[in-house]
Amino acid sequence: MLEEHPKLLLSKASVRHQTMNLYMQAPPVLEEMTRSNLGLPLFELMGKVSKDIVLVTGTTSKDDKKTSCLRKLCLVFKGQDAVIDMDMAVGA
Repeated sequence: MLEEHPKLLLSKASVRHQTMNLYMQAPPVLEEMTRSNLGLPLFELMGKVSKDIVLVTGTTSKDDKKTSCLRKLCLVFKGQDAVIDMDMAVGA
């Protein structure tokens, strides 16, 4: 999903909510520990909070140059599956 979003275009993304690693790409031991979260709704992983912030780290590509980045996403849920607001902050 993050690789396909036109404003994010992140590959190898890892996701954190507050102090919890929701999904980590690396190291392999953290990927294995968080892989089971991929099958769970984000709404539940975030403690059923209707609005909160997640931090997403990954890599972007521009002109065949890869750059690491951080995106701060404000998620607002209507029901359990719709995200309607996004605020992005870029960092290295």
